[in-house]
Amino acid sequence: MKKGLILYVTAGKDEIPLNDFTKLCRAALMPGISAAYVATSEDEAMYGGWHLITRGMHQVWCSAADYNADSCKFELLGNPYRLCG
Repeated sequence: MKKGLILYVTAGKDEIPLNDFTKLCRAALMPGISAAYVATSEDEAMYGGWHLITRGMHQVWCSAADYNADSCKFELLGNPYRLCG
């Protein structure tokens, strides 16, 4: 079963390098997650859910996250919750 994750960035979203979005989404991958989508607004999070479903994800999860520009990594805030699937 393929799982997708939407990272809704709440802190550090001004520091996210959006020039290479595919590399950024690869950096957001975690064990057990087939694809990730990085969102900085509610509209982007909704689009991310649609994007992951059309890419064949059976489950779509969402989590709030902080972005650390120094280490170029995401830190999850709380537990992810399932949006669909």
